[in-house]
Amino acid sequence: MKEYTVTATRVHGLWELDVPGVGVTQSTTAGGAEEMVRDYLDCLGVAEADTAPIAIVWHIAPEIDARIIEAREDAAKAAELQAQASRINRETVVLLKERGMTGRDIAAVLGISEQRVSQLSKAA
Repeated sequence: MKEYTVTATRVHGLWELDVPGVGVTQSTTAGGAEEMVRDYLDCLGVAEADTAPIAIVWHIAPEIDARIIEAREDAAKAAELQAQASRINRETVVLLKERGMTGRDIAAVLGISEQRVSQLSKAA
């Protein structure tokens, strides 16, 4: 399935959506951009218009564009680190339970709530 990387640029109060190799369409709102691209692809007879991956690259001003990219990259890193911490906590909960520790003690040692200990125990 083809992925579409769309360049979105603000022009005269509208979002111009450039779909490389396909053409250009517009959206009145940033939130409606993906839907407009899908409608455009559908009008052109693209079979996977409803399901094709669409990535929108926003072009507002160079200094803002860079901040948007930085924020998204940082958010992705944070999500990855959060997943890693959850995995490590899950494994650690199991190890601490094997040593006979209570949920309350495990929560105190790991700096998490007893409810979270319970959740991690069930997930492990």
